[in-house]
Amino acid sequence: MSDRIIDLKKQLRELKAGEKMAAFAGFSLDLGGAIGTKDGVLKIADFIRPDGSGYLTVTFQLDLGPDLAEHRAVAQAFQKLAAFASRADHVLGRARFGKGFDYMLCMDQGVSEGEVWYTAEADIYYTALRGRVRELVTEAVLPGLAAIVPVTFEAANWWNDEQV
Repeated sequence: MSDRIIDLKKQLRELKAGEKMAAFAGFSLDLGGAIGTKDGVLKIADFIRPDGSGYLTVTFQLDLGPDLAEHRAVAQAFQKLAAFASRADHVLGRARFGKGFDYMLCMDQGVSEGEVWYTAEADIYYTALRGRVRELVTEAVLPGLAAIVPVTFEAANWWNDEQV
């Protein structure tokens, strides 16, 4: 057995290095009750395969304070996204995320020790993505995410204005 320690988060970052930043959008997460809303940013990246299929990676990031009730409320809100992904077949997924939806994977990184950022990420796979990124994000992905997680998005800011 090797004494080598494997850093899975580092390996994941290296695997995702081939993704291309497409857009970002501010959002407000409604945590209800005494906590209220929490603002954050959604980063949207795409990876398009040579055959035109690919995936969108949506990464939610929120700056959290020391309040543990706030941490729990944020985690509970994003559990809704993971629950949806676990049951999203082609019919349910396409209804929420648009034509060509294939499947969805979620990774809730939560808050790492010593960090104040909460991160939740989902990869939404499509059978046909080339030339559809902007259309899917604005017409399906952002509304679809808002229907699952209690979040209100600002308009997406595109990394490259010529991207379609």
